[in-house]
Amino acid sequence: MEHPSSSSKVTVEYFDPHGVYQLLSPGLLPRLPLRNLHWESHAGPLRSISSLYIDLVPSAQANYPLSSTDLASASTSSLSRIKSEDSATSGDDGFRTQPLGQAAFERPESVSGPSKTVMKERRHQIPGLRQTPYLKVLFVRCDDSETYKTQTRKEVRDWIKEQTPPATKSSAQENHDAFEWLIIHVIVPNTAAATQPRTGGKSSEGSTGSSSDKSGTRWGKGSSTILEKLRADFNGSSRSAVDRVAQIRIGINDVPYEMLPRVIPAIPGSYSETPQENENAWLDLVSKFKSLILSSFDMRVGQYEEDIREKDAQRSLPGWNFCTFFVLKEGLARGFESVGLVEDALVGYDELAVGLDAIIREQSATGSGAEHGGSFLPYTEDLERQAENARSDISKDMGSDDVVETDDPIDLQSTSQSPENVANEIPLNATKKRYRELILSNDISIFDFRCYLFARQLSLLLRIANAWSSQEELLAKLKEQRESSLQGVAARLPATQPSEDVENLAVLGEVCRRAMDFVASIARVMRDDMWSSWRHSQQNSDSQVNDTTSQDPVMVQVVDNIVASFTFAIAQQILAQTSTKSLPIPPSTLAPPSSKIGLDGQEPKAAIPEPKTMMHPARSSSLALRSRSREPPSPGLFPGGRRNSVPEQGAASPFLKSGLEELAAHRAELYLLSRNVLEQLGKKHGWGVGWAEMAQWQGATGDEMEEVDLDKPSTVDSEAGTTSKLPPSVQGIDSKLLRTALDNQDDFYRLYETLTDKALRHYTVANHVQSVQSSMADLAVLKFHVTDFAAAASYFFRMTPFYGEGGWAGVELPMLVMYAKCLKELQRKEDYVRVVLKFLSRAAMMEKERLQRQSAFRIGGSQHFSDEAFMSTSSYLPELMQITKNLQHEVLVPLQNFFCKVEVDETVQYRSEIDGFGLQLRLQYLLADDLSIKKGRVKITPMSGDTNRDLWLETTGPLVFKNGKVQMSVQSNVLVPGAYHVSHIVLQANNIVLQYPTSNTVSPPKKDDGFFKCPKLLIYQRSDSFDVRLYAFRSIHLDRNRFLEIELSSGRNNVSSGELHIRAATAGLRLQTSDAKVVSGSLEVSQRSEAGVIKFGIMESGSTAKIGIPFNLEHEVNDLSIKLEISYTTEKGTFFSATTPTISIMLPLGVNVQDVFKHKALFSKFTISSATPGPLRLLSSRLEKSEVFEAHGGLALSKPVIVFPRQPASMLYKITKPLTTPRPHSKQKQKSSLSLILHYICLEEEVEDAVTGSLRQLFEEESLRPYTRLVLPAVISELRARISPYDFERAAILNEVSTSVFSSVRWRDHFSGLGRTGQHNEEVASILSKILETWQQETPRIPLVPISINDETISRSRSIIIPVDVPSVTVVHTADLKLLEKTAGLGNNVVVAANQPITGSLCIKWTRMWDTEQLDQSSAENDFLEFFYELSGSPDTWLIGGKRKGHFRIPKDSSPNGVQKHSFPVVLIPLREGFLPFPTVEIKPAPFVKAHKPGQGGSEEDTRIKQTNITCETDFKNAGETIRVISNSRSTTVSLDASGPQGGAWLLECERRNAGSGGIVLG
Repeated sequence: MEHPSSSSKVTVEYFDPHGVYQLLSPGLLPRLPLRNLHWESHAGPLRSISSLYIDLVPSAQANYPLSSTDLASASTSSLSRIKSEDSATSGDDGFRTQPLGQAAFERPESVSGPSKTVMKERRHQIPGLRQTPYLKVLFVRCDDSETYKTQTRKEVRDWIKEQTPPATKSSAQENHDAFEWLIIHVIVPNTAAATQPRTGGKSSEGSTGSSSDKSGTRWGKGSSTILEKLRADFNGSSRSAVDRVAQIRIGINDVPYEMLPRVIPAIPGSYSETPQENENAWLDLVSKFKSLILSSFDMRVGQYEEDIREKDAQRSLPGWNFCTFFVLKEGLARGFESVGLVEDALVGYDELAVGLDAIIREQSATGSGAEHGGSFLPYTEDLERQAENARSDISKDMGSDDVVETDDPIDLQSTSQSPENVANEIPLNATKKRYRELILSNDISIFDFRCYLFARQLSLLLRIANAWSSQEELLAKLKEQRESSLQGVAARLPATQPSEDVENLAVLGEVCRRAMDFVASIARVMRDDMWSSWRHSQQNSDSQVNDTTSQDPVMVQVVDNIVASFTFAIAQQILAQTSTKSLPIPPSTLAPPSSKIGLDGQEPKAAIPEPKTMMHPARSSSLALRSRSREPPSPGLFPGGRRNSVPEQGAASPFLKSGLEELAAHRAELYLLSRNVLEQLGKKHGWGVGWAEMAQWQGATGDEMEEVDLDKPSTVDSEAGTTSKLPPSVQGIDSKLLRTALDNQDDFYRLYETLTDKALRHYTVANHVQSVQSSMADLAVLKFHVTDFAAAASYFFRMTPFYGEGGWAGVELPMLVMYAKCLKELQRKEDYVRVVLKFLSRAAMMEKERLQRQSAFRIGGSQHFSDEAFMSTSSYLPELMQITKNLQHEVLVPLQNFFCKVEVDETVQYRSEIDGFGLQLRLQYLLADDLSIKKGRVKITPMSGDTNRDLWLETTGPLVFKNGKVQMSVQSNVLVPGAYHVSHIVLQANNIVLQYPTSNTVSPPKKDDGFFKCPKLLIYQRSDSFDVRLYAFRSIHLDRNRFLEIELSSGRNNVSSGELHIRAATAGLRLQTSDAKVVSGSLEVSQRSEAGVIKFGIMESGSTAKIGIPFNLEHEVNDLSIKLEISYTTEKGTFFSATTPTISIMLPLGVNVQDVFKHKALFSKFTISSATPGPLRLLSSRLEKSEVFEAHGGLALSKPVIVFPRQPASMLYKITKPLTTPRPHSKQKQKSSLSLILHYICLEEEVEDAVTGSLRQLFEEESLRPYTRLVLPAVISELRARISPYDFERAAILNEVSTSVFSSVRWRDHFSGLGRTGQHNEEVASILSKILETWQQETPRIPLVPISINDETISRSRSIIIPVDVPSVTVVHTADLKLLEKTAGLGNNVVVAANQPITGSLCIKWTRMWDTEQLDQSSAENDFLEFFYELSGSPDTWLIGGKRKGHFRIPKDSSPNGVQKHSFPVVLIPLREGFLPFPTVEIKPAPFVKAHKPGQGGSEEDTRIKQTNITCETDFKNAGETIRVISNSRSTTVSLDASGPQGGAWLLECERRNAGSGGIVLG
């Protein structure tokens, strides 16, 4: 059989007539393969060949008669190779002595004995069928020049003449087999030639070193060496001639002793080759190999391309044969392959594959055969024979009498595999048949043609990918060549190892992809081939039927078995050839059976056989066997086996390699292809893998689809009738692994599981998530089918969420059913509950989709399942409810899993008899079974404000939901006014809790949420419900704690008891609830309440009570907020309400006081102003006396005084001290502060009361009365926000308020969320908005209530008590500036002359009656208080003389007997005329006081003592008085004559006034 090479290897033929090849090969073979060759392509860029292997083969002329010189050496007996030993002597040649022997498998041509006659191969007329050498080498042994002349020259010339064509033009055939030739002169030691240099001259080639120079003088220039003679005789004379002669010297240690010639005496000055010269000689030989091989290759390629172009141009001519064209073009491709240009070779085969497909299609379309493109065999004899054998075996198994008996012996004890069986395991093998000869002879079928073509493409792709099969194939050939040669020194070089280059994963992936495409096409071709052969065998029958499959069910089974076996074998072969350690396959995910799990959790390895040899059996083909160090090609075939695709430790990360994912994905497809083949064969045996059961659960029993061949008429019924009676058979299945799997059901499931697991792990590496989950689903269904529920549950746990999230309900639902059955069998109740809930939710989802399609009028739309699809949930829901009763915890389920839509009624329901509210919910239940709900709860959350104030509403009893729309009512006794939305819905059925949403986060419902719809819900207090209000206390005493007033109104409730929880909502506010007291109303308050809690007793319906609570603040604020929570109990239950009111505690008025001290009285002026933008009405003002002082005021107010912000009111009061009041020497201090009591009304309250009263009358109607507590606060809030200070002043003056401030209010926004009325179905917000708008238009002004001052008005008004403290003054001085007696005045005015002195006296008297805080005299060192005075006036008005400044003392003891008056003389001179005010007097206490202390010797010393805490006030009686100052001249004479010396007027005479004349004081 032909054995073409599939490696980068060219043939070099050598002719060794002298037997020197065995001497040369130890140095030559280690230098192979040839490296770094470069070839210039005819139609492309420069091609580089990294390595080129050489196949050295002996020539067919190996029986060439040897010369007499070599007979002795050739006649020696064959020697066995022995281990070499190092030579004890060292030489410059670098070789070691080793006996010359022959390998055990050495070709017999090179040894003595009867030689085998080899016939010379006849040249074929079509090129490309033979492997001809690229280079022919002649090994010459010539020991001296005389032998060369007499014998060697003639031998070489005859050899060249025989090998080379004549000098005429070479033919095309010869160019197809073009070659070059080379002469290698091998010099044996101890010969004359060994003493010659390479050349005779110094500078000649190869003459380097001292030895060459010395030998040059020995031989002289006239003599030439043997090498020079060979070159001169055979290289040619032209300058461009190619050097075809090389010389190699053999070291003395590399020649066996028996072959050494007789020792020749040493010649003085003989030549000795250096190691460098020896290495240069080898390099020269290798270089000649490269150039000559490339030269012959270039000639061949050129001729092939020319012939291919010529043949291709004849394609349209009659008689053109594709097979001939194929052989020609394949020759070019093989030429490329032989030199390592594998990519170019693959392109050639791809073009041939396309051409073959085109020819087949063209012949199929036109019906022409041999007329165009050549003819192919209608069927393959091998397939026909295989089919006939299988049919016979099936008939024999069935007991048919038509079995043909044969006389062939049967070896029952034979256990070895036949070559045919081995070939069946390796179906794609280019050497299985003599394909090329069959192609050339047009004796090949389409099936064989395609198989051969794809096998060649496969081998090339594996070489490009650097796959292990190609490497080991080359290494095997190299090892064969190395072992056939002598092991000299050169052979001790490191042996050639496989390339460390990693495989090209992208190309390996391409191999798998092409294999998948090939399998799809070859299976069809294979079926047609076998049916064609069967039809051919049935041609002699009487009836001809077109549909043969309906007539012979045995043949149908045979064809299916053979095709399945062939497909399976191809997939396994490709998987073996693309196996690589660079593919990091993760560990196996196979779960061991529940009954076979050991104590360590692992399955015992002995439980499952290891069919690795069945998967990839040993074979003899061009693919070398795997080395033992390599792991099996199929990782983890069965549990317990090793995986070969895990990278070794220390290796680089394989995930960084390109093509990794593609290779893993395509290999996974091949595994799935193998599994599908196995599955189809298993169906014939009745072995399912679980999907059939799942199809039944899907409701596909009646609508099950079957595969139909569209190219054939329908034969389903007839085929079902014939094949159903035929038992399954494995005849025709040659794959041992496949036959083993079909032997019994356990092996079938084991192999199915293994192949699926391999595909899953490969898909994991490829990152194909969908395929991983699909494979896991296959494993899960299989485990369920074989009742391995634990393993099935583990797969379902990981896999079902993926299909659920991806929307694959059609796959997820039946899996959930199986998952639930597994958990039920395993008694895992909690997991069973979880899975059944998920199954029910998916069933509900499908019902929801059906309803949506109906609502959208999508009639006839595609749906995955019918209405009766899957099992009825009735078998699960009751059982689920029963199981959940015993669970220790609750199971949370999203509400949307069982319900389609939830709507909250926008109208809040209020009951007339109690203070609660309720909501109505409409739900659409999806499941067919009734759902019993023990309790339903709904949580509403405020839309703004305090988000923690959530309200829960509950059902009053259990509910039962039926399929369709249902309603649920929830109630609550907790009422907190505000705007809400429903945030949570909880339905509790045993321990199953249905809730929406699933998270606990509070967020408003989404507008685009199709499941949940909830409008805004506005919850308010009805007018007749229990109410709590907060007010500021109407009476304020600034010297005491302030109070807050809480008003409780029972409404329609008969309250038996209640609790009021009060908490401060303002920072720094402290409430003293323990001091709370009932201000008004009859209410019993417990005195033992907790802090912040006020417990009260019975309140009749319609009763009102007010509770005052004192408070204090850490820092002053204007507004206070308090959280009020009240729970009260009636005969109908306990109710709860809460509110957080805010009130203003800012004082609406401000009071300032100005004090004026007199000797016996104090006058205080109080200025009262408004502290708010609005005015206020002052009803009364009174200053109450104290224990120390008395107060006197004017008349009381007869009508209210309006105090505007910019127009305050003033009140003056006189304060005196009784003379009979004893001085406070007792320990108890008397109260000296007075109290200012003011009664007032804020105009803002008047306006609010007027608006409130008007609205109360408006809402007295029965239908509107419930909304009173909702509308009034909204109107007052808008009033406070919109009214301006100008409106308040206008209302104070006109005594009416305008409602125009409400004209732009959007009342609908305030009342949105109230829902609709029950009678007319109108929005309540619209009704209230229209009523208020109408009220504003019909009532443009609201008069204020007239106010008169009486006891009732004052009792209802606000009051404030302000403590007034009389300031303590140590001394009050009264200063009086008196003129002397001779001064006179005119009426009340004193008239004096200008510039005239006026004598006067300054009189100062003092009192200490206003000293409420007496000085401590015990610590004082003196008994006096010292002051100083100063009389001052304007410098341009008065000139003051006399004692203008001075000090005076007063005694500390303020007894009436002491001196209380001082006089000081002064002189006043007015400086200008007019009414001049009196000079001012200022009296201040002296900072220091002089005191006398007894000194040494009885003398006294003066010391200075500092006075502290002394205050004084001065009452200057002359304040406000004036003195009239006139001129002192009575008459004046003036001259107006301008003739004076200075040319101006002259004063001639001035007459003064007489003393006392005219009442003028002249001093």
